[in-house]
Amino acid sequence: MFRTDTGRETDLHPLLPLYLVIFIAFIGYSMMVTLFIPMLSYSTGFFDESISASTKIIYGGLLLALYPLGQFFGAPVIGSFADKFGRKRVLLISLIFVIFFYAVIAFSLEIKSLWLLMVACFLCGLTESNVAICQSAIADVSTAEDRGRLFGYLYGAESMGYILGPLIGGPLAVHFGYDVPFWVVIVVLILTYIWVFFSFTDTFIPDKEKAISYLKSFTNLTTIFSDLPIRRIYLVNFVIYLAMFGFYRVIQMYMVGEWHFPTDKVTLYYAALSLIAGIANTFFFGPLSKRFGLKQVTIWTAVVGGLLTISIVIPKSEISYWFTAGPAAFITVMAVAGCGAYLSTLVSSARQGRVLGNNLALQVGAESISAALGGFIAAILIPLPLIVYGALAVVGGLLLITFKGKGDIEGANE
Repeated sequence: MFRTDTGRETDLHPLLPLYLVIFIAFIGYSMMVTLFIPMLSYSTGFFDESISASTKIIYGGLLLALYPLGQFFGAPVIGSFADKFGRKRVLLISLIFVIFFYAVIAFSLEIKSLWLLMVACFLCGLTESNVAICQSAIADVSTAEDRGRLFGYLYGAESMGYILGPLIGGPLAVHFGYDVPFWVVIVVLILTYIWVFFSFTDTFIPDKEKAISYLKSFTNLTTIFSDLPIRRIYLVNFVIYLAMFGFYRVIQMYMVGEWHFPTDKVTLYYAALSLIAGIANTFFFGPLSKRFGLKQVTIWTAVVGGLLTISIVIPKSEISYWFTAGPAAFITVMAVAGCGAYLSTLVSSARQGRVLGNNLALQVGAESISAALGGFIAAILIPLPLIVYGALAVVGGLLLITFKGKGDIEGANE
């Protein structure tokens, strides 16, 4: 059983396989984020020596955009499938494809094929949009009072993946090659599949008599414009996601472009930021959301986090990184957690898969746009992306203040 008596905390142990899936997904993606920029920026065999630094950073931004772009297209579909066929079945099938595409990523790195790497990253993101299933399953069993805590753990698992991924991937890439970290991820993914298969009990019993429209699954994202009770929240979440993930995608560009950090230093500093973010989500987000409410926490972390992001570019010393980027990471990551958690309180359990699938699509779509756009902006001026994304975060927080609706717990647009 997942639920405890009313007023008591939800049992965490049955959800651990889901948190592990999320954890491993972000270990893999954090390796892409921290390894690919220095890999393409320096002489590693992917580019001819005649290619300019600005062109390399543009390619880096585009490469980082492809994995979340795949998730953008995959999340609404996989969320709908999970509502129809159950969380566990769809999760297990998706994990098989994830393992295969990580193998293609490792192979493309071994042979130094940028175009094969791009295709593999997109397809890996497409299938690893199964994070939406994990979010839905956690929402299935959480009480209204406990949702902030459980979603805090969810984003804490993401942050911990961002810590361990660079710490493992950096040394392995430097000493053994850029493909080796991804072969390690494949081994861990296989073990994760086994644990999910034997330990995870489905949290949602689907209505097998209810027909599913496959075309509707692919067009489900259009409901972000027509779902009147919550479409304002979709917009707010997109703006905040664009800003916050923009920060996490361009900060390593700033490290390489402004301070010329080597690969091992980029991964170490990024892991430190992720540790700060993990502490924020694991130990601070839950208590703050319980005391002040998810909406208020999201508003103020977006506004303050945006201002802190802009402050990073003011001092020019490398030491200043810890006094600007550290606090920015601590605050902004709680805004990301608040977006999904607040939205989940506005819809019924029957719509959790579709709505959170849509929201994950917005999240990764914003992440994809922010990576690509950040590369183009950084090619003009290295500090400029941090200023742009900091300003957007402030705008997102202010937009949320204007939302007065209650959502539609009975299910709109069925």
